[in-house]
Amino acid sequence: MALSGIVVLLSLDVRVERRAGPPVLPDLYFLTEKMPVDQRTVPPLPGAQWGTIIGAPQGGPAPVTPPECGIFQSEGEATQKVLALRSANGAAIGVELALTPRPVDADGLVEKCATFSMTTPALRSTTRLDAAQFGPIPPEAVSVQMHTRTATATQSLAWDIAMIVGTHRGLLVTAEYTPGPRGDFDPALAAKLPALYRAQLARLDKF
Repeated sequence: MALSGIVVLLSLDVRVERRAGPPVLPDLYFLTEKMPVDQRTVPPLPGAQWGTIIGAPQGGPAPVTPPECGIFQSEGEATQKVLALRSANGAAIGVELALTPRPVDADGLVEKCATFSMTTPALRSTTRLDAAQFGPIPPEAVSVQMHTRTATATQSLAWDIAMIVGTHRGLLVTAEYTPGPRGDFDPALAAKLPALYRAQLARLDKF
């Protein structure tokens, strides 16, 4: 009888421990249009239209130096991507999900990508990246603000980008905002990115 009592107590302890934390969900190996947050979750942007895009990138990522920094310009290696965002005249706010061939350690890239560049036959861009604080975020994510200057044969443009990027269930998850090259950066919109990022993680946990 004493042994039976011990078994019962141990069983109760196990049940309590299992309830103490959220369940560990498996990695995701595919993307669908239903996985991003819906437009009600994304902060409004004056004059913007809503759109969702899903596809497999063709031709490989653009040549970013160092190559690992491509994740901060949506140019990292990916086998599938889905975007859901409001956009207008270069301004945009929304999320991007990417299925990557290898795990990405975003936290380890902040210092390495303090300055990076991208060069194609049509343009050259240089970006300065700084760690930023827009609000509380999960420990596996990073907040950054980027200052990008792009030059083509006919013009030179500069703009800022606020971004939260991290991994969740094997996916690269990004929430970002930019006023575009002709807009004024709005700190109030950047401050809404942490909630948008967390909402996207919660959305993924439904799959």
